[in-house]
Amino acid sequence: MSASLDFYRVGDAICDEILGLLEMTANETLKKQDVFRVGVSGGSIANVLSEGMHDLRSDFSKWQIFLCDERIVPEDDKESTYGVYKRDLLDCHPGFPKSVFYPVNCSLEPVEAAADYDKTIRKAFGLENSKEIPSFDLLILGIGPDGHTASLFPGHPLLEEKEKLIAPIENSPKPPPKRVTMTYPLINNAKVCLFGSQGESKADILKKILVDKDQSLPVTRVDPKNGRLIFVACDGAASKIEGNPGRKTKA
Repeated sequence: MSASLDFYRVGDAICDEILGLLEMTANETLKKQDVFRVGVSGGSIANVLSEGMHDLRSDFSKWQIFLCDERIVPEDDKESTYGVYKRDLLDCHPGFPKSVFYPVNCSLEPVEAAADYDKTIRKAFGLENSKEIPSFDLLILGIGPDGHTASLFPGHPLLEEKEKLIAPIENSPKPPPKRVTMTYPLINNAKVCLFGSQGESKADILKKILVDKDQSLPVTRVDPKNGRLIFVACDGAASKIEGNPGRKTKA
């Protein structure tokens, strides 16, 4: 890791800190540009965001919300990441604009769905005919018990992907097997990557990431080259980390 790192230890729950950082980043971004582009994740992160995002004080009409990864299942399947946001945010809070979400087309097979989502992202950034890598204002990522993030898993060939920004995966070690995911070239071009870690069950893996800097773990390899890296952890998740593992910005 070489990006500027901030580590926040936040007591019992990470919800308020994650939502507060999202609101702050969105509003600071919108002071400088017309659109705020954010990538969101599934799992516990989806629960935090879908339950609290509607209360944030921001102009949601200027947001564009993408998925850091998605399972290739129908949106009403309990495994669908977009399905969580639709059910717990959009369906519950009609005032939140559905149009700001950019879901993956899960009617396609993974290879086609990944290529289609790459085009969707490039079009939103105005980069349809460019090889420039889009730079998200914020990516909110989770930490799996094995150190995976998005659908980048330890030991998987996608960890070495250098060309595709959105890649298909047909053999995910965690079901369901068919997915699409952002890859490191896209993730590490973000302006801010924000991780949330909740619960004592995450203590060992968080220590391996932040203290041991275990490069076999996908989370450890998230390193936005021109951006900030933020970890938010509850006391339980941070229980094996002494002091503040933050580091100075690279020269």
